[in-house]
Amino acid sequence: MRLSIDHVTSFRYATPVRASYNEARMTPVSTHRQVVWTSRLTISPTPWRTTYTDYWGTPVTCFEIHEPHDRLEIQALSLVETRPDGDEWDTERRISPTDLDWADLRGPAVLDSMGEYLDNSSRTTPHPELADLSAGLVDRAPRLAALDVCALVHDRLAYQAGSTAVTSTAAEAWAGGSGVCQDFSHVTCGALRGLGIPARYVSGYLHPAGPDAVRGTGVAAESHSWVEFWCGTWLAYDPTGMHRPDEAYVRIGHGRDYSDVPPLRGTYAGGDSEMDVKVTMTALS
Repeated sequence: MRLSIDHVTSFRYATPVRASYNEARMTPVSTHRQVVWTSRLTISPTPWRTTYTDYWGTPVTCFEIHEPHDRLEIQALSLVETRPDGDEWDTERRISPTDLDWADLRGPAVLDSMGEYLDNSSRTTPHPELADLSAGLVDRAPRLAALDVCALVHDRLAYQAGSTAVTSTAAEAWAGGSGVCQDFSHVTCGALRGLGIPARYVSGYLHPAGPDAVRGTGVAAESHSWVEFWCGTWLAYDPTGMHRPDEAYVRIGHGRDYSDVPPLRGTYAGGDSEMDVKVTMTALS
């Protein structure tokens, strides 16, 4: 599936801003399941900028503006080709002969190499009720236990825009019974880590119409998140939609939680601001 992504973030300031310092994580990465044909980040006013790949492997554009300005616009244009994942292990509840068992996951090799994806932050620490429910799933293989944790989260949380804030924690979302994709991912990561399964938060985009999207028509979309867990290999799953990511998903990066992969982070010297975000995705083929 070939997808065009137009992600525009704009700010209007009540008074001219004297200086602005920002990091943008809006550039897709090429993986075995997606190829980035083009990607361009346009910033107005024109800033000083540099790029690097962060500790987690996510492309980052840093930029600074040292002149008075009353607006800021960041436009990320990308053309990405994605490939479907034909391995229906989840619907067939099938494990791989190369999967690690519980003893392996609790061994020193995994604890040493995956420690960052096993420790919970304040964002991902699970609610005690979820921790208790998840603990009852260790009678099955880790891969299937992880799948059933996703089902617990999907069944408990209702997707409801505005029910949580960007700073909400996994425990708060679970207690409230609703959230957005960020909350689904935080809750799931926390429960998986509590069982000793390494888990990471993935950030990207999702075409809302899925693989059957009408070609050539742009539609309103949003940033999206899902999870990956380690059972000898990284396995991706979306607890919000309760299915494996398909070719309608575009990956930006991953980390321990949202704070490692926000689309935009920064600070400025000035007065109040208003932000507007618009994401348009077009399936081209």
